[in-house]
Amino acid sequence: MKERFKRELMRKTFHMSGVTVPLVYVLFGRELAILYTSAALIAFVMLEFVRTRAHSLFPMVKTADLIARQSEKNALAAYVYFCIAAVVSIFFMSRSAVIVGLTAALASDAVAAVVGVGVGMHQIKPKKTVEGTSAGFLTSMALAYLLNCNFVTVIAVGLVFLIFDLVELGIDDNFTIPLAMVIIVQVVEAIL
Repeated sequence: MKERFKRELMRKTFHMSGVTVPLVYVLFGRELAILYTSAALIAFVMLEFVRTRAHSLFPMVKTADLIARQSEKNALAAYVYFCIAAVVSIFFMSRSAVIVGLTAALASDAVAAVVGVGVGMHQIKPKKTVEGTSAGFLTSMALAYLLNCNFVTVIAVGLVFLIFDLVELGIDDNFTIPLAMVIIVQVVEAIL
């Protein structure tokens, strides 16, 4: 269990580097955020091609082996899916929707995984626990609140996390959760 927790903690620490996307947006604006995220996406796609097709040439073999899940050994890694969702979000959605949605998605997913692996005892479904999902739900709402969202948006972001964390769509959740959170913030902002 300790090894699994350590691996998940390392994986999610790397995963949280995605928070640089909304940070670049806040500090430098939409155009540079699109450039930054697009450049990262291109670099990650090229790295993934090398990692999955010519594993021995990959420059970070030990790191990749340590943080990749078994299902990712010969498939695209989570950061590619996140970058696609981020580029689409930045291009089509409002500044606040992108900042709130991406930040809440990254943090809630990381907290859910770490809590679920670390202290989760009540399994809901394979690789999902009540404790982890609850922690992700609360984290997403707390971040939406801290980022000055209204009450309806806070609840909506939490419910989107809950739904997309528990329902398997067959699409990587590193794509669906960030995109869904950005969209729900955009929709609620437009209605209110």
